[in-house]
Amino acid sequence: MKKPFKKLDDSQQYHILTTAMAEFSAHGYKNASTNRIVGAAGISKGLLYYYFENKETLYLSTAEFAYDHFTTHLLSRFTTEAEGFIERLARLSKLKHLYFTQHPEIARFVTHMYYAEGLLERYQSKMQTLREWSMKSMYENVDMTLFRTDIDREMAMKMIGWTFEGYIKEMEQYFEAEGIDFDQVDTYFEQFDGYLDTMRKLYYKEV
Repeated sequence: MKKPFKKLDDSQQYHILTTAMAEFSAHGYKNASTNRIVGAAGISKGLLYYYFENKETLYLSTAEFAYDHFTTHLLSRFTTEAEGFIERLARLSKLKHLYFTQHPEIARFVTHMYYAEGLLERYQSKMQTLREWSMKSMYENVDMTLFRTDIDREMAMKMIGWTFEGYIKEMEQYFEAEGIDFDQVDTYFEQFDGYLDTMRKLYYKEV
């Protein structure tokens, strides 16, 4: 992006970049139209190129913004205070829910970034590193006393982790094939909460 774009206030930058994200997420880089972007953003095409050198620069700028926003507003809020392992998964799902509903264009684009070919390889590598870090952090400072005494706790945590990873992978494959219906986000997370309740019954002591 060029200096004139950086001089815009945060809300203007957010509007233009999330408008571009919506176009790239829906049509991919090759089929995305700068005409549709400027029309949706309410700016002229000349102004778009006053802010960005070309379509590729715009695309990479949206990726940089999405990555920074995602890490700052979502992952930075993920703490590892003492709590049950399943509760940690539930809390993380709530953070994601809130982020997805507040920033749907960025959430869609982050999903797009995972599967886009070519230009976003650098960001895909960084996001994979973040994902591995978040999975590792999920096991830190967990209250082990909640687990049933007749099961191996470390094995239970692995099985819960496998269940969680399997569910996430299944949802990612579904979103890749069908797209994310953000009108159904509440339903997605209600379903996940149901799985968490079932895991509590399987692995935790009776209260």
